[in-house]
Order: sequence, then C-alpha cells, then structure tokens
Amino acid sequence: MKIFFAIKNLSNSVGGAERVFCRITSALVEKGFDIYVITFDKKGANSFYPIDPRVKRINISIGDSSSKSNIIEFFRRIHFLKSYITNNKPDLIVGFMHSIYIPLAFALLNKSIPIIASEHITIDHYKSRPIQFLLLLISSFRINKFTVLSKSIKRKYPLIISNKMKIIANPISIENQKRLQLTSKNRKTILNIGRLDPQKDQITLIKAFSKICNQFQDWELRIIGSGFLKKRLEDSIKELDLNNRILIKSVTNQIEKEYINADIFVISSHYESYGLVTAEAMTYGLPCVGFANCPGTNELIIHKKTGLLVDGSQNRSESLANGLQNIMSDSELRGFLGANGKKEIQRTFSEKEIINEWAELFYSIVEDKG
Repeated sequence: MKIFFAIKNLSNSVGGAERVFCRITSALVEKGFDIYVITFDKKGANSFYPIDPRVKRINISIGDSSSKSNIIEFFRRIHFLKSYITNNKPDLIVGFMHSIYIPLAFALLNKSIPIIASEHITIDHYKSRPIQFLLLLISSFRINKFTVLSKSIKRKYPLIISNKMKIIANPISIENQKRLQLTSKNRKTILNIGRLDPQKDQITLIKAFSKICNQFQDWELRIIGSGFLKKRLEDSIKELDLNNRILIKSVTNQIEKEYINADIFVISSHYESYGLVTAEAMTYGLPCVGFANCPGTNELIIHKKTGLLVDGSQNRSESLANGLQNIMSDSELRGFLGANGKKEIQRTFSEKEIINEWAELFYSIVEDKG
C-alpha cells in the first residue's frame, strides 16, 4: 500500500509530534508499507529526529517551514500538493496537524484520494484562533477520518468532527528504557520538556522552584525546549538570581539522556492533547508532577499512584511548589511513584499495538473506497 504522510516540517521546528511522526512512519515502512513523507522543508534538509532511510522524502521548499505562511505561500503550497499527489496517486494520505491537513483538504477537494487528519492538540488551541477553527470546520467535510489521542479530547470537538474521530494513542517504546544511578551527579534534577510558550507555562515552574530552592540546595531545574518565550524565561531566572540552579537547553535529538539523568519530571502545561513527554518520563521510572485541571496530564498521572496532581485553579506556582516540596523531600515516595508509573505505561501502551491500529485504519479506509 502506497501511503503519503505529510507534516509541515521535520528539520527545524521540532517537538513531540514530529518525533512521533518519525517513529510511526519508520515503523510502518518496517511493516512493509510504501511510505512517502511530504514536508515544507528546504530541499535537501534532513530530519531532526531519526527516520528510517527507506522512507522517501519530498521537501516542497515553498516559504519558511518554521514560520507561519502568508497567503501567497498558502496557495502555492496547495497548488503543489494538488499536482504532486494527483500525479503520484497514493492509496491515501495522512496529514499530521492542522498546519498541513487543512491545505491538503483544499488541495484535494475534487479528488477521491482519502485523507486522514492526525490531530495532536485539544480544541482549547482554537479558542483564541477563530480563523483556524473556521478552516478546520470547512476542511472537515473533505477529510475522511481524524485521529485523536484520547476520549476526553474527542468529546470536546463538535459532532461534525468528533463523529469522524478514531482514538489512537502515541506510540511509546518501552523495551529498553532504564534508569541509571549516576553517582557522579552533584545535584538531583527536576526535568521539564516542552515548547517555550504560554501553553507550557514554564514561568510558573520557575516561580515554583524559586519558592523552595533554598530548602533543597542539592537540586536543580532543567528545562528542555525552544520558543519565543526563551528570553523572558531567562530574564526571570536572572532576576531570581538562579542562573546556577536553573538551566534552559535547546531541544535535543537524544532526549533519552535527559530522562536518564533526571529524578523528577514536571509538566507545567495548562493543557495537553496527550502528554507524550509525561508518558515517556514514566517509561524511565520518573515520578511525575502536573496540574489536576490539565487535560492530557490528568489522564496519565494517577494522583499518589504514578505521580502527584496539584491544584491549578488558583495560585498555580504556590500549588506546584507544595507538590514539588513533598516529592523532593521523600526519596521513598519518588521510588514508589516512579515504579508504579512505569508499570502503568507498560500495561497500557504498546508501540506494536498502536502501529497495528494505524495499519487497520488504512485497510478499512481503502476497502471502503473500493
């Protein structure tokens, strides 16, 4: 079966969805599918994350794939997609995130090629983006199927979209995840991974750490991510005189090393579609802390069993500081929560089964078309 996967970029604007994209396409080509990947990256640009060399790459190279497109670029991309896909006749095409599945829907309006839209955000994203939401609604008439990461996310979308949604979780590789005791470490580490933007709310995490760091001189905070709030976060760290205790590091394609070296994982987000990094942290036996009112996070973390959920309805930094204080001061609690989290992920998620779900979805759509 010939399948086109499309994503806005793989070379520079990287995050959890891009990492999942590379994992899924690589696993599907290993399973015997003929996989092509279309991006808006520059010609010759390499993927930031590893991807199977048997996956065929097509970089459109129209505009800057790491930035918002202007109206001219938008229509040029639609024209290219229509021409290329029509000439190469895939059995179906999968668009990862609205930044590409919306253009795909417009490009293939009068074509019979099935489209799967893989949505990786909650509907909360669209609350302040009415134009994006309108385009999503319009494009949904052309899209055959949406994939979404959880039941709670599906329930929040309007029926015109949710009726087309199939729940497929992100694959988590659990076979070789190990926690290492690194005796050479001078400090224990609190880890946060995510884009540096308001949704991820690292400013609250920095404030929370500043409230308790004097009590825990042997702890540090590491934030792994890139985004437009980086300077603001760095300025806050400087104002709090915590440059030697809080480090912001750019995204790495060897993220497993960060998990291995951490002692606690904190997700400070207002909302998550799924919480990939939280699930990954659990596979490494890390106890996790997040907000009880954060969708995605509150589905993965079971309070006092696999981690701690703190109140996010009022003083977020104070609540988070209290939660961190509880878990940082109790090594037995960290071990208990980390071990339970790893067992829960191993019980619930399987990369092999999730890839099989994708394959079954492909066959069902192609058979319906036939």
